[in-house]
Amino acid sequence: MEETDTIAVRLPELLRHPEDLDKIGALKSEFTRKKAHLDTLLKTGLKSQLEVTEAGINAITNGQKTLNAIKEEMMRIDKLCAEAQNMISEFPLINMISKIHRNFVAVEEIKSKLADLDARLNDVDRMLQDDDRDELTNPMPNILPIHYTLTQLRDFRDDMMEQSSKTDSDVRETLQSYFAPLESTTDQFDERIGLVAMSLIDLVRAGNRSLVVRLAKIIEAEERVDEKVMALKEAQETHQQLAAKFKSIAKGPKHIRGYKEKFLDCIKAAAGAKFENARSNFEDDPESLSENMAWYFEDLAVVKHEFLQLFPSKWKIFNTILNIYHNLMHDFLKEHLDKPDLDGQSLLSIILFNGQYNKEMKTLGIKAANMVPHVIDGREADLLREYSQLIAKKMEEWLNNIAEEDTKEFVNREHQPNEEDGKWHMASVPTMFTMINQQLGVALDSNKGNVVSSVVDECVRLLKIRQSKWEQVIKSEITKHMRAVTMEEQEDLPDGILEYMIAVANDQIRCAAYTQQISDNNAPLLTKKYEDQVRNSLDNATNGFVDLATFCMSQIIEIIFNDLKPIRKTLFTSSWYGGNEMETIITTIRSYVVDIEPGLDEDLFAAFMHQLSEQTCIIYLSCAYNKGAKFRPVEAANQIRADVAIGYGFYTEYMDRGDVKAVWTVLEHFLALICSEKEQLIQKYDEFKTAYWDLPMGWVEAVLKAREDKTKDMVESVKAKVGYTPRGQEPTIMSRLT
Repeated sequence: MEETDTIAVRLPELLRHPEDLDKIGALKSEFTRKKAHLDTLLKTGLKSQLEVTEAGINAITNGQKTLNAIKEEMMRIDKLCAEAQNMISEFPLINMISKIHRNFVAVEEIKSKLADLDARLNDVDRMLQDDDRDELTNPMPNILPIHYTLTQLRDFRDDMMEQSSKTDSDVRETLQSYFAPLESTTDQFDERIGLVAMSLIDLVRAGNRSLVVRLAKIIEAEERVDEKVMALKEAQETHQQLAAKFKSIAKGPKHIRGYKEKFLDCIKAAAGAKFENARSNFEDDPESLSENMAWYFEDLAVVKHEFLQLFPSKWKIFNTILNIYHNLMHDFLKEHLDKPDLDGQSLLSIILFNGQYNKEMKTLGIKAANMVPHVIDGREADLLREYSQLIAKKMEEWLNNIAEEDTKEFVNREHQPNEEDGKWHMASVPTMFTMINQQLGVALDSNKGNVVSSVVDECVRLLKIRQSKWEQVIKSEITKHMRAVTMEEQEDLPDGILEYMIAVANDQIRCAAYTQQISDNNAPLLTKKYEDQVRNSLDNATNGFVDLATFCMSQIIEIIFNDLKPIRKTLFTSSWYGGNEMETIITTIRSYVVDIEPGLDEDLFAAFMHQLSEQTCIIYLSCAYNKGAKFRPVEAANQIRADVAIGYGFYTEYMDRGDVKAVWTVLEHFLALICSEKEQLIQKYDEFKTAYWDLPMGWVEAVLKAREDKTKDMVESVKAKVGYTPRGQEPTIMSRLT
């Protein structure tokens, strides 16, 4: 049905246009050819499958015939045995004499073996002592004879103990005490086997392959015996009547000795001891995880390249040991990952080791992703996210502590800020960026661009929060400072607000430089995708630092002009004419500048002076709103020019003349509004509006109303002039007038 639907969907695609009908013949031939090809493949596959099925049925039939033949033969033997008993009149007597003879022979054999037990045990003890050397090169030549002898003795003991099961307890206890030395010797041998099994890899490295082969022979022999014991037990359980008839021939071991399982347990114990050592090293130095786990891959390499020819192929020794090692590694990593107090460095080390694990497994021809269980349970993405969150949590904790200390120091101002190279600074910035660099360095070790980008984003988020908190604290302290009007209120405030404002502003420039350095050093190490993300994120933080530095300078300027409030109220009033208000203002500003310049960053000082120059003009122009402001055109022009000369002269001491002129030119337009004749006023306004497109009409109206020669139509004519307001232009200095 689905194939039909597919063909139906394709037909409209093949026959879209009328001229496509000419292709029907070619399409039919193509589809016929494809169909013939598919039919051939289906026939071949069907024939092959039928042959396999037929062979399987024949094998089952032949097996059934063989089983039936064996069953019939056994029934015939049983019948002949019964008939033979009836044919011989004295068969019971003969059978009894035969049993007596067998028992006599068995007793003689038991007596002989019991008599030789001590001597044979002494031989075994001697061979054990001869092989008892700790060197890895010790070939232990007697290990096979020891095993052979002990196997015979243990089989003899098992037969005796089974035969004594129907006797009284005294006999059993006597036999147990008689065989007690055998138990001790067997324990010594088993311990020797365990030590060899735990040292397999070291023995191969030392070139002692012959001992490993002997051990494999012993384990293989014990494995075969255990299989026979299990098969006999299963037969006895499923065919109890038959087992009773042949009970007398069931000699040999009666219990599973489990040497193969003990052998694997020893390998696991040896690897477990190495993991214990690695666990201790990891807890002491998480960064050295990969180095401390080098033995893991070295061991597996030895197993892969050396063990295959030393052990039976059916054991699949490499896969067996690989599974043991892999499960131990999984448990080791899971144990640490599940710890509630796992630190970021340990977590990152495990994430990095997972990548190394995959690579090392690949060199061994193993795809680690397909191993069960996955070495970190397929949690790599979750662990990366957890790592980023863990770093974020630690960073947030550290930065919050730093911010708390900085805020406390800024608000209390119990001492002056730190002085470095003659500039004021807070002490926390180097420490803060040292921590950030450390976390970024750890993230870069992951070789994961998304991890680095995530850590950078989190750092930037926290830095932006810090910037916002600084702005709030500064606003709060500046508000307190400006509201302190009386002497008592001012005395209640700690000194040093100016120095600390300078320190915070300087720190923002230093933070911007540190951030740019982080971007330049780390971003190029990433792929293009993450490089752009990291640069954009860090640029955002840098811009925030610059904005905060600018804000700090604006607040310092607010402090300066707050001190000038009383004299500002007299500008453009009657007392201003012929007065020295501007000289007083500039003198006050100069005193602040003299105090600020030594402690403020040089680049920041240049920006501060430009900002101060602009604010001086803005404050001067805003005084047109003063109560009692009155412009007498000729006198006002002379007074304004005198004021401009004082201000202009001061700022050119610290700034380029061209930069000062670019700011103070606005006062020429202001002067034109005051002094222009009525006929030229519209033109002067247009020129002002052209130069400063955001010129506020409210302020223009206040200036014109303050002119001594104002008329109603003068103000109305300017208000009626609706100028074009361009879009997308940067605001000018006049936009800051309110």
